[in-house]
Amino acid sequence: MKIYLILLLVLFLALLQGAFLKLNLVLLLVLSWAVFRPPREVVLVAFASGLMLDLAQGKPLGFFALVFLLASYLLLLYRRRFDSLHPLFLPLFVFLISYLLFLFDQRHWFGGSCLVLALLALGVRYLLVFLIGRVDRGQIKLR
Repeated sequence: MKIYLILLLVLFLALLQGAFLKLNLVLLLVLSWAVFRPPREVVLVAFASGLMLDLAQGKPLGFFALVFLLASYLLLLYRRRFDSLHPLFLPLFVFLISYLLFLFDQRHWFGGSCLVLALLALGVRYLLVFLIGRVDRGQIKLR
């Protein structure tokens, strides 16, 4: 898949998250991208999406970029050690990273949004496994 398509989706989600939502959907997208794609591409997407989210939310430039790079690096390390295609790997990792981000950014914990993000990660994981399987079998052609 072309990398600019994922960056357009990140830009849309960053603008949506900066204006309306309190769920960190960009974090979910970056971490689910990191499970299935090669490390060089993951680092590029994590850094660019962090900068876009910083600009959309008005945070200091580089805050989310650093957080997304660290989270992606941790996921890449654990991806080599554990089975990244296990159904609980991505939701558990998204829950832990969003929990730490809430504690660090807002200095309190609101478990509802972390749980909702973990459940969304479970759904995104199954959707990506389904789509990647169809691409591998040749039923969906990417140019």
